[in-house]
Amino acid sequence: MHLVKLFAVFGVAALVLAACASEKPELASINTNPSPYAQGQSHTEPLYYNGRTYQVQFRHIIAEQVYTVNVSARGRSLGKTPADARIVSEVGRNAINHFACKNNQKAQIVDGSVQPSTVGWNMRARCG
Repeated sequence: MHLVKLFAVFGVAALVLAACASEKPELASINTNPSPYAQGQSHTEPLYYNGRTYQVQFRHIIAEQVYTVNVSARGRSLGKTPADARIVSEVGRNAINHFACKNNQKAQIVDGSVQPSTVGWNMRARCG
Protein backbone atom coordinates (compact mmCIF):
# COMPACT_ATOMS: atom_id res chain seq x y z
CA MET A 1 0.00 0.00 0.00
CA HIS A 2 2.88 2.32 0.84
CA LEU A 3 4.41 1.66 -2.60
CA VAL A 4 1.13 2.60 -4.35
CA LYS A 5 1.01 5.97 -2.54
CA LEU A 6 4.62 6.63 -3.52
CA PHE A 7 3.85 5.92 -7.19
CA ALA A 8 0.76 8.16 -6.99
CA VAL A 9 2.77 11.07 -5.57
CA PHE A 10 5.49 10.66 -8.22
CA GLY A 11 2.83 10.38 -10.94
CA VAL A 12 1.11 13.61 -9.87
CA ALA A 13 4.46 15.40 -9.62
CA ALA A 14 5.40 14.22 -13.12
CA LEU A 15 2.08 15.47 -14.52
CA VAL A 16 2.53 18.88 -12.88
CA LEU A 17 6.06 19.22 -14.25
CA ALA A 18 4.94 18.12 -17.71
CA ALA A 19 2.14 20.71 -17.68
CA CYS A 20 4.55 23.47 -16.67
CA ALA A 21 7.06 22.49 -19.33
CA SER A 22 4.42 22.50 -22.08
CA GLU A 23 3.38 26.15 -21.45
CA LYS A 24 5.06 28.55 -23.83
CA PRO A 25 6.52 31.62 -22.14
CA GLU A 26 5.29 35.00 -23.31
CA LEU A 27 7.92 37.04 -25.06
CA ALA A 28 8.59 40.48 -23.68
CA SER A 29 7.68 43.24 -26.12
CA ILE A 30 10.39 45.78 -26.71
CA ASN A 31 9.48 49.28 -27.79
CA THR A 32 12.04 50.30 -30.39
CA ASN A 33 10.31 53.64 -30.90
CA PRO A 34 11.68 56.07 -28.29
CA SER A 35 9.24 58.71 -29.50
CA PRO A 36 5.58 59.31 -28.70
CA TYR A 37 5.01 59.63 -32.46
CA ALA A 38 4.55 56.73 -34.86
CA GLN A 39 7.01 55.99 -37.63
CA GLY A 40 6.54 58.20 -40.66
CA GLN A 41 3.51 60.16 -39.51
CA SER A 42 3.78 63.90 -40.03
CA HIS A 43 2.87 66.24 -37.18
CA THR A 44 2.48 70.00 -37.38
CA GLU A 45 2.64 72.26 -34.36
CA PRO A 46 2.56 76.05 -34.07
CA LEU A 47 5.43 77.59 -32.13
CA TYR A 48 5.67 81.16 -30.88
CA TYR A 49 9.29 82.32 -30.75
CA ASN A 50 10.71 85.85 -30.31
CA GLY A 51 7.34 87.46 -30.99
CA ARG A 52 6.61 85.48 -34.16
CA THR A 53 4.57 82.39 -34.91
CA TYR A 54 6.16 79.53 -36.84
CA GLN A 55 4.76 76.27 -38.17
CA VAL A 56 6.92 73.28 -37.31
CA GLN A 57 6.24 70.05 -39.17
CA PHE A 58 8.16 66.96 -38.10
CA ARG A 59 8.30 63.26 -38.84
CA HIS A 60 10.04 60.55 -36.82
CA ILE A 61 12.29 58.05 -38.61
CA ILE A 62 12.77 55.21 -36.13
CA ALA A 63 15.54 53.36 -37.97
CA GLU A 64 17.76 56.45 -37.86
CA GLN A 65 16.43 57.74 -34.50
CA VAL A 66 16.04 61.15 -36.04
CA TYR A 67 13.27 63.65 -36.78
CA THR A 68 13.01 65.42 -40.11
CA VAL A 69 11.86 68.94 -39.35
CA ASN A 70 10.49 71.75 -41.51
CA VAL A 71 10.11 75.25 -40.08
CA SER A 72 7.97 77.74 -41.98
CA ALA A 73 5.95 80.87 -41.29
CA ARG A 74 2.38 81.24 -42.47
CA GLY A 75 1.81 84.29 -44.62
CA ARG A 76 5.46 85.34 -44.75
CA SER A 77 8.70 84.01 -46.14
CA LEU A 78 11.73 83.28 -44.04
CA GLY A 79 15.12 84.73 -44.89
CA LYS A 80 17.95 82.55 -46.21
CA THR A 81 20.92 84.05 -44.32
CA PRO A 82 23.13 82.33 -41.71
CA ALA A 83 21.37 84.41 -39.03
CA ASP A 84 18.02 83.09 -40.26
CA ALA A 85 19.44 79.55 -40.13
CA ARG A 86 20.34 80.03 -36.45
CA ILE A 87 16.84 81.28 -35.63
CA VAL A 88 14.96 78.50 -37.45
CA SER A 89 17.28 75.81 -36.06
CA GLU A 90 16.48 77.08 -32.56
CA VAL A 91 12.75 77.03 -33.41
CA GLY A 92 13.03 73.45 -34.70
CA ARG A 93 15.12 72.34 -31.71
CA ASN A 94 12.64 73.85 -29.25
CA ALA A 95 9.70 72.19 -31.00
CA ILE A 96 11.30 68.70 -30.93
CA ASN A 97 12.45 69.28 -27.37
CA HIS A 98 8.92 70.16 -26.28
CA PHE A 99 6.76 67.87 -28.39
CA ALA A 100 8.88 64.76 -29.02
CA CYS A 101 11.71 64.22 -26.53
CA LYS A 102 10.85 62.15 -23.46
CA ASN A 103 12.38 61.61 -20.03
CA ASN A 104 14.18 64.97 -19.77
CA GLN A 105 16.07 64.37 -23.01
CA LYS A 106 17.20 67.43 -24.93
CA ALA A 107 16.82 67.90 -28.67
CA GLN A 108 19.89 68.55 -30.79
CA ILE A 109 20.01 69.63 -34.41
CA VAL A 110 22.18 67.33 -36.54
CA ASP A 111 25.27 69.24 -37.69
CA GLY A 112 25.06 70.44 -41.28
CA SER A 113 21.41 69.49 -41.69
CA VAL A 114 19.87 72.98 -41.61
CA GLN A 115 19.07 73.85 -45.24
CA PRO A 116 16.70 76.37 -46.84
CA SER A 117 13.87 74.85 -48.87
CA THR A 118 11.06 76.11 -51.09
CA VAL A 119 8.86 76.19 -47.99
CA GLY A 120 10.88 77.43 -45.02
CA TRP A 121 13.87 75.48 -43.73
CA ASN A 122 14.56 71.75 -43.39
CA MET A 123 16.71 70.11 -40.74
CA ARG A 124 17.18 66.90 -38.78
CA ALA A 125 17.04 66.63 -34.99
CA ARG A 126 17.68 63.95 -32.36
CA CYS A 127 16.71 63.54 -28.74
CA GLY A 128 19.56 62.66 -26.45
